[in-house]
Amino acid sequence: MSVGDLRQMAEMYHVPMSDSTLDGIAKDGVTPEKASAFEEYVKTTAKGLYPTLAKQIDAGIPTAYLLDPYRQVAKQKLGEAYEPNFQTDPSAIAALTGGTDPTTGRPAPMSLEDWKQHIMTDPSFGYDKTPEAMGKAQQIIQALQKGFSNPPKEQ
Repeated sequence: MSVGDLRQMAEMYHVPMSDSTLDGIAKDGVTPEKASAFEEYVKTTAKGLYPTLAKQIDAGIPTAYLLDPYRQVAKQKLGEAYEPNFQTDPSAIAALTGGTDPTTGRPAPMSLEDWKQHIMTDPSFGYDKTPEAMGKAQQIIQALQKGFSNPPKEQ
């Protein structure tokens, strides 16, 4: 196992790690025992960072897989080139904390519908510049023009 493998493992669980930390861990080689310990550390850290996903992480599902539906919704709304950064972008982090756990009242991931609405209404995403948004705006303009050119008849 190499530094690249450690980096990939950390990325799969959305645990930010510096290159110097990863280099330090791999400095004397990465034995299977060290790799296993690192994986447990990354999982534990991910559960702390994303407590509402802890059960799934314990079941062996990496955070990246759990966030993929959010990533796909963002791509549908903003284009295939868009890649949300759930680690450092406050607007994207809202997907993980913008909802409320009905049992505990604590922050929880948004529903996918709430995430879609967040993308469309938070100006930092730039949804208003997408072809979809421009098309919807054009439809509204056309409906208004039609309404003004054909006013209702007075009774």
